[in-house]
Amino acid sequence: MKITVFNGSPRKNTGNTHIIVKSFLKGCEKAGAETENVFLASKKINHCMGCFHCWTKTPGKCIQRDDMDELIPKFLQSDIVVFATPLYTDSVSSILKKFFERLLPTVQPYFERVNGETKHVRRYEKYPDFVFISNCGYPEYSQFQVLEHFTKRLARELNAKILLEIYRTQGELLKLKHILLKPIIGNFLKSVEKAGFQLIKKGKVDESIKEKWKKPLIPIDMFLKKANEHWDKEIKKIQ
Repeated sequence: MKITVFNGSPRKNTGNTHIIVKSFLKGCEKAGAETENVFLASKKINHCMGCFHCWTKTPGKCIQRDDMDELIPKFLQSDIVVFATPLYTDSVSSILKKFFERLLPTVQPYFERVNGETKHVRRYEKYPDFVFISNCGYPEYSQFQVLEHFTKRLARELNAKILLEIYRTQGELLKLKHILLKPIIGNFLKSVEKAGFQLIKKGKVDESIKEKWKKPLIPIDMFLKKANEHWDKEIKKIQ
């Protein structure tokens, strides 16, 4: 089984998103999956121009030549894809959004109605199902409401099923080395690794694991106090 991550974090392998992705892929690999982690910030991806040439002049292929030439085949040839992004303005990063828009050649211009809604017709027989991973600096799980809805709409557009969603609040804590935080972060990452293993082995993840992800890593009041103290120090450094 081939799993490809399309990571939309501008921080690439130094970001909090990558910490979660690494643990998930570790579990997938232990279950026997072949994995690849693509950092979209390292790729040249132009904006979609809305010219529709991929539907008319060059069906199934964008007229722009950039790294999407290699990324679209990776997408289509994967059994499962992982979309990973920090939460930016209640949604995905602009880097990942560009990638989504440039997947337009994978569908045809024709319309069809599915479950009461109009969508574009598939160009190919097989499309990969996907996992969505995100983290944010806020402490409440409700901050992901827009992204959860976006993910559902994305599955419809990409002719795919959502296999798993991993949303982590208080993401900045993942990189801290505090002695009291270490077991808390370790338990979370172990659960993500276990989820990757279960998804490959069983095709699903225990609900008990997913429910734990909705809880904050530390009490919200404590988090807000420490976060504000941190930013106060950072601002004073440059004043």
